[in-house]
Amino acid sequence: MVLGSFVQGLAYPKSVYYSTTPYGFFYIRQALAMPQRFWLEDDDKWLASLFGLTYEKKGPRTDFEGAAAWEEYVMRMEAYLKKGSPVQTFLGWNPRREDEARGEIVTPRGLRAFWWEGLTKRFRPDMHSFVVVGLDRAGGSVRMNLPAAGWSGHEKNMSRPLSFLQRATEGLRPEFKYVTVAYLKTSSRAPDEATIEKLVSERARKKVAGDPAVYHQDRPERHLYGLSALRAFRDDLEPQTFFRILDEREKRQNISPLEVLVLIKLALYQQAFMTSLASEHLEQQRMIDEWEWLSTLSLLYRKLYIGHLKLVQVVRENDNKQAWRKKGEPVLREMKQTVDEMIAHFEKYLRVRSSARASLVPKN
Repeated sequence: MVLGSFVQGLAYPKSVYYSTTPYGFFYIRQALAMPQRFWLEDDDKWLASLFGLTYEKKGPRTDFEGAAAWEEYVMRMEAYLKKGSPVQTFLGWNPRREDEARGEIVTPRGLRAFWWEGLTKRFRPDMHSFVVVGLDRAGGSVRMNLPAAGWSGHEKNMSRPLSFLQRATEGLRPEFKYVTVAYLKTSSRAPDEATIEKLVSERARKKVAGDPAVYHQDRPERHLYGLSALRAFRDDLEPQTFFRILDEREKRQNISPLEVLVLIKLALYQQAFMTSLASEHLEQQRMIDEWEWLSTLSLLYRKLYIGHLKLVQVVRENDNKQAWRKKGEPVLREMKQTVDEMIAHFEKYLRVRSSARASLVPKN
């Protein structure tokens, strides 16, 4: 929604597609670990470059604390808004004790955040990003949009007291507290639509192929991307390997098997959502071949997500490890078959893309 203020016609589904986030897959081999956030900073910077903008992320000054840090944060947002740039930032929330006692996570507005249920506060971000589109210091109010909900017409230009935002930022972790993200205009001109489409297509191909250059950098050797990440995930779904990794993480990191599984569930949920959202743009633009591939991938993610939910439920219902492992084996085999389908789907994409690129090479 920040970019939509600069680029005419850039709705949320289109920005998701342009980011190429739905085409990526990231996995840490022998760890049963995926990132909780698939839309990473590198994708934000990529989007900025497509439209001749500068991506700017800032946190609070280290010499400011308390009221001074809050004041600097508000002044920073005001400065961006005066330049015509909405500001992405974060607010925090904690579930009520009675909700958490029931194993539920409920937002301050009463919405059940089921995707986080099963995570202790140690692993739960308890935050959400939104976009500040207006700030009235004299009136003590702030206007905000939520990306997906704002795009669809809900929770757009919501007015909230500035005191609400101040309270909602108090409990944030340092990596989110008083952090702002903005896009600034430059003298650079954005490429035309056809050029942008070619650039997006090439980046999408690299995401599927697992080219580290289009993923977040400085990763350990076990961090894999794209097709190789899917293959590693499939191998780790072998029941004996899967249960061994869970045991090792519990002993080494003191993270319960349920929490490992819920973190994977969160990642799969996000991927199913992102692929579905980008497919909406492709259908609207009548890019049917691309729409068919991405829509099929979305269905495969949904199928994998459903299988994983079964596994989570098995663990929740059986305290005895031997019992849930026995019941979990057929579920893991089912998930492994789904990942095999995804691997074949990724390979098909690369074959088609390679053929299309080869057809453009001039023949002597």
